[in-house]
Amino acid sequence: MIPVALVALLASSAAAPPFTVQADPELTARLERSRGAHGIPGMGALVLRGNRITIAVTGKRRSDRDAPLLATDAFHLGSDTKSMTASLVARLVERRRLRWDETLAEALPEIAPRMDPGFKSVTLDMLMRHVAGLPTGGAFTPEFTAGFDDEHWPIAQQRQWMAERFLARPPKQTPGSRFAYSNYGYLILGHVVEQAAGKAWEELIREEVFAPLAMSGCGFGPTATSAHPEGSWAHDVKNNAYVPTEEDNPPLIGPAGTIHCPLVDWARFAAAHAGSAPPGWLTEASLAHLHEPKAFEGVPSGKDIALGWGVTRTQPPRLTHSGSNGYNHAEIVVIPQVHAAVLVTSNAGDEPARAAAKEVLDALVDGIGASSGGGKSGATERPPR
Repeated sequence: MIPVALVALLASSAAAPPFTVQADPELTARLERSRGAHGIPGMGALVLRGNRITIAVTGKRRSDRDAPLLATDAFHLGSDTKSMTASLVARLVERRRLRWDETLAEALPEIAPRMDPGFKSVTLDMLMRHVAGLPTGGAFTPEFTAGFDDEHWPIAQQRQWMAERFLARPPKQTPGSRFAYSNYGYLILGHVVEQAAGKAWEELIREEVFAPLAMSGCGFGPTATSAHPEGSWAHDVKNNAYVPTEEDNPPLIGPAGTIHCPLVDWARFAAAHAGSAPPGWLTEASLAHLHEPKAFEGVPSGKDIALGWGVTRTQPPRLTHSGSNGYNHAEIVVIPQVHAAVLVTSNAGDEPARAAAKEVLDALVDGIGASSGGGKSGATERPPR
């Protein structure tokens, strides 16, 4: 059942296009089949078609309590944060605070003298496409973190320190030559936007993404903690059982993956990229650049890479991404040509949670394809992580 408060929220925002909500027993049943089959604590799903939303949640807020998930609960988006960071960069480009082709040496003059020459000509566009030559996972090692005091430094200082550490070492591969998914590129982007605007990335995301798109329920970090227990809890796996946890990505890596949102608020972001952005948020040219697919060696089969998005080679093309902090999972597909999107979330992040999300995502995207003449989603299509 969709709460009355949620219906009011959907219809009342003056800053973003109004949505209508539809309670769909078939969507709830589809979601519950996958959740139950894989034993996931809780899941959510949303389908956007034009200005119509269908939403469902099933399961529990936490595995050891009976409280059910609510349609208004926030879910952790993990790396689906990256498309929001890229959208923030686009807002600053439109204000001429940054340029797509701005190099790291230009954007970060304070650390340019200590930057490895291989990184000085890397552009912001290259960072957002994961072709900057930065390390992939596992780079928070003593090689990079010796002397780092993350418990006491302000967040902007943490990002500056880590950006300098990564950029002082030679690229892992020739920049611009190959796709290599890197959270650290978006960490560096966070430092770039903080330098350009003189504000923390978190404040900028609130001002440039959340506020104009009426995403008032979105925030950063865990969706529930012992201090604020009302919400959907993340889940670890211990002794083959789900256990609620407060663990999350460190705030340092926020620009790459710490945003959480209720499904409806996340749908407002998806709608903006599907062709329903509020007037003045981003120009058509900026959105086209964010969505522009480019081919690089290393991009998953059947895809190209855009800015904060993977792009399928289907007709119509789909903007895609997956996100996880290890304890939650989130999937997004946006199809701009038919003004549609699918969001699937889980409050667990292990392989069964990913499998359940994939089942639901593929079924819902196939449903949009069938109704629009776009064909099947294809089981091999996966967003870059």
